[in-house]
Amino acid sequence: MGAVELSQREQAVVRSLRHGFFDPARLDNNSILSGITDSLPYVRGCFLDLGCGAMPYAGLVRDRVSHYISTDLRPNTATPPTVVSDSLRLPFRHNTFDTVLCTQVLEHVRNPFSTLAEIARVLRPGGHAILTLPAVWPLHEEPNDFFRYTKYGLRELAESAHLHPVTIVERGGGIMAIAQLIGVILDDTFSGHILTRLPMKAVIAPFLFLSAAMDRLLFYPKFTLGYTMVVMKPAE
Repeated sequence: MGAVELSQREQAVVRSLRHGFFDPARLDNNSILSGITDSLPYVRGCFLDLGCGAMPYAGLVRDRVSHYISTDLRPNTATPPTVVSDSLRLPFRHNTFDTVLCTQVLEHVRNPFSTLAEIARVLRPGGHAILTLPAVWPLHEEPNDFFRYTKYGLRELAESAHLHPVTIVERGGGIMAIAQLIGVILDDTFSGHILTRLPMKAVIAPFLFLSAAMDRLLFYPKFTLGYTMVVMKPAE
């Protein structure tokens, strides 16, 4: 797929979502945003934001869809979803949605094969699902943190649900992945004390910036932060 053309409003939304220079997890966060932005040509029609959280990407897709429906198991009180639901049993009819977005959710699902089957069930034939998933990351949202993925595992997940993998793209290479993990470890270790918090952020920020530049020069896809995967439900 070539460069994605964004409207001025979409460009403004992307700028508002992009994480700043001093965010210790910005390489991972911005790679997720880039993966979703690059997948916008697949967004259309009736749209499901599965595991929506605070719905950060709602503004990015609204101009491309006819209906925006959100669902989450543990709803954000400030921005409640349309439906509170478990991803293992979605409360929607077969063939309801043209697009499903599921970002950084499947590592927290006890049975990701069942979730993919549910995504396939609620997708209309010819519809697409956009998923972002981690390959490496520290434990988070414990104890509900179960899986990390490879591109071969993702293909197996998709095909088990009779979904066709359209693209599986790495979110950065090895240098970026290692640098981001070092940045997060240092921040987790030193951010709790006032005397070390700001000096450590001042060290981490340029380190991440230089590492991202090095990653583009020496891209190593066998070790990555994660993947953006687009799958299609075959037409009947």
